[in-house]
Amino acid sequence: MELIIDFDDIKDHGKKELLLHTLKLMGISYHTAEKPQTLEQYNDDLLAGDAEIDRGDFKTASDLKIEARKW
Repeated sequence: MELIIDFDDIKDHGKKELLLHTLKLMGISYHTAEKPQTLEQYNDDLLAGDAEIDRGDFKTASDLKIEARKW
C-alpha cells in the first residue's frame, strides 16, 4: 500500500510538519504530491505580506525577544 499526501491541501505549516513527524515515527512510508508555486501565487504571497506590514500585523525583533523570555 502506498500513501500519497497532497501538501497543497494543508495550508498550516505546523500541521504539515506534525504530519511528517508522525508518519516518520510510525515508520509509514509516503510520497508527496506537492506542486511548485506559480509566479502568480508567489506575487500574491508578496502582496499579502506587504498588506500585513501596512496593517501593522508583524512582530519586531524586540517583541520576539520579550515573547521568548516567557517560554
